[in-house]
Amino acid sequence: MDKVNTQLIKNFAAVNGAFKNADIRAAFNLTSSQVSDVITKLLKENYIRRISYGLYRFCDVVKTPNFEINDKLWKAMKINNSFTAAQISRLAGSSLSHTYRQFSFYSAEGYIRQHGCKPTTNKRTEKVWRLTSKGKEKAQNPNIETFQPDPLVMAAVNLNRLVCSGVAVRDPEAAKQALNFVEQIKNGLEDVAASSQA
Repeated sequence: MDKVNTQLIKNFAAVNGAFKNADIRAAFNLTSSQVSDVITKLLKENYIRRISYGLYRFCDVVKTPNFEINDKLWKAMKINNSFTAAQISRLAGSSLSHTYRQFSFYSAEGYIRQHGCKPTTNKRTEKVWRLTSKGKEKAQNPNIETFQPDPLVMAAVNLNRLVCSGVAVRDPEAAKQALNFVEQIKNGLEDVAASSQA
């Protein structure tokens, strides 16, 4: 449930920009401690920053955790045509366990791919890796992440604003926008329903 709450609040923050704890509690019917736990986590991960007591702002671009050591890993990978985890770990001054964890993530994200194996001194083999074209592109800005809120969440929040403020009822243009958001939400939910039945 913590993961779900974190994703909900991250989406809410991204769509709203500035927000208060009370806004989140009201939007998702969460307790103060649930909201506080997620806020603390998002502050630590640099997704939000405190702008005054109880008021927060979403950060569109954040530096990833451990960015200093991960930056060294990326630099070491960039200067080598092919490499092993042990070589990159030595060049970057990283622990081998951290490098293996990062390689597992980089491989899953398509940033590196296996390019054979090489024998080690104890008669075992070690995987040899290369940066993919996606990895070479990521290596230009390896520690910057941008978070895009879910389009369905954005449509729902924008619809909510137009309806709850009464603007959609008073302004024909706003009413058209609201109908567009309703259509987006309907299509998005139909896609979700169809994919669950497939």
